[in-house]
Parts: sequence; C-alpha cells; structure tokens
Amino acid sequence: MNLNLNMDWTDFQILYWFFKKSGRVLYLGEIDLLNFTLLNAEEVYLVTPQKINLKNPRLKKFEENPEYLNLSDLPRSFDRIINFLPMNIVTSFKIMGRFVGLLGKNKKLLIKVEAEKKQMKYCDIILDELLPKLNLEKVMCFEMEGNKYVIGKKL
Repeated sequence: MNLNLNMDWTDFQILYWFFKKSGRVLYLGEIDLLNFTLLNAEEVYLVTPQKINLKNPRLKKFEENPEYLNLSDLPRSFDRIINFLPMNIVTSFKIMGRFVGLLGKNKKLLIKVEAEKKQMKYCDIILDELLPKLNLEKVMCFEMEGNKYVIGKKL
C-alpha cells in the first residue's frame, strides 16, 4: 500500500485521534486519506464516482455518485464518516445529510472544506449554521497541506 502523506507530527496525531477505535467508516468523495483510513479502520465503505483500482479486504467500494446511492446497500451504523466531497460546502452538506443518520451517537466525522482563503470566514459561518441542523457539533478544526478540516461528532 502506497502511503503518500505529507503531514507533520501534529497532523498525524490529530488524524490518529480521529481514527482511534474507528470500526466501520463511511468515506465519501475524493480519496486523499483513503490509504491512511484503511490502515486504521476495520471496514471502509467508499462511495465515489471515481474508478478506484485499489484492492483491500477491508474496502467495500461503491463507484457511484453519493447523492444517488441506495442507503439500504450500506450497513445501518458507522463509527466515522469522512466527507471529502469535492463540492461547495452547501452541496457537500446536503449530500452528507443523507448519511448522517447512519452515524452513531457520539461518533465522529471528518470534513474537508474546500474554499478559497477569502471565502473561509463565510465557510466557518455556514459550518456553524449547518452542523447543528444535522445534530452535529464541531469538536476541532485544523489545517493540513493548505486545506481546512473539521472534526465533528454526532449529538
């Protein structure tokens, strides 16, 4: 497995803390942290329209748009959700909202926020509005390789 991670020790610790005891993970979108996820999770359900040639016994692939995936094809609960949907924050949350019901209480999610620097304050305001509507709370934010990440948990 090729691990191409350009992260410092602090980023690694944050991600390790996020994945600690993460049994079943739902991974949506871009595959930036897929290899790291596979190292740390018992099962990973990947939902992306990208064609992925990665084979791993812990990986279950659904090569389709997350917006149209039949939720009955997935397990009833997840310990972690990773939202790396490459869309604006509102659309990303709209799609992710379909899956939040599968996240157990006090379980965590990781969201990659993709926006230009000048729009980041606007994204923070939207996050503060959208997370409570999905029965989620922000636990922490961090930056890695120029991108902002948000860790939240289900209430």
